[in-house]
Amino acid sequence: MESRWKGHATRHPLWGAVALTLAWHVVLVLFAKVILPPLAPSWFPDLGAVVVNAVCFAGVWCVLWRWGWLRASGAATHGRVRRWWLAVPMLAVACSYAVAGLEGGARVIVGSLVSLLWVAVNEEAYSRGLVQQVLGPLGVMRAAVAVGVLFGVGHVQNYLFFGAALDDTLWQMLSAGLFGFACAGLRYAIGSIWPLVVVHALDDFFQIRSPGSAPDWWDAIVYVFYAAFGVWLLRRYGTPGHRRSPAGGSSVRTSGRRPGRRLNRRFTVGY
Repeated sequence: MESRWKGHATRHPLWGAVALTLAWHVVLVLFAKVILPPLAPSWFPDLGAVVVNAVCFAGVWCVLWRWGWLRASGAATHGRVRRWWLAVPMLAVACSYAVAGLEGGARVIVGSLVSLLWVAVNEEAYSRGLVQQVLGPLGVMRAAVAVGVLFGVGHVQNYLFFGAALDDTLWQMLSAGLFGFACAGLRYAIGSIWPLVVVHALDDFFQIRSPGSAPDWWDAIVYVFYAAFGVWLLRRYGTPGHRRSPAGGSSVRTSGRRPGRRLNRRFTVGY
């Protein structure tokens, strides 16, 4: 069964990526809503989100290990360390959301940072790791576009299962799709998911803990930047080897205030 699934994903990368994305979401929702009891102790309200994301990450890691893709996917390597600087522009965008300050006491801030770090680890491993690895035979540009689309569309689960408003969810899907596209370009350039984990976690953290949403004009600038930056990365660092490598080159829990677009890239697990 295992080899059959890998063979299907290798022969049909797009459908394989869709199937793996769907499987990841099913597992996440099942653990968040059905299998695990609510886990929100007063000393760590985000415990449930940490557990669910850790479980899903372990599942992705096992698939990558069994398929022999741990290093090729960027999940078990530092990649090209000299290119880690390429993540600085996206890190600067993430930090821009902290200009207005941070909400919450020390315990809330630490708990949120830990929770969102696990969200980032889980999502980068599955999307820019496993899914992008499967999509590699399509070529770097088409693979990165597909990664962004699947990552963005996946946020519809926040509306379907975790109580997010439809308009908020649509903005999340757009923002997540463009963010995912840029991250896919970074993964091809660097060869590792771990710089992306840092960017992803801090981006979500500063948006969630910001006392208000970013203005619309800043969101528009960020969206254009993600699209342009992703294209530049793919054209500059998308090598022929990446384009033709076999089998793939390479909670809603709101803060209670203006949930909207500042929750735009986190797959939440409702506790």
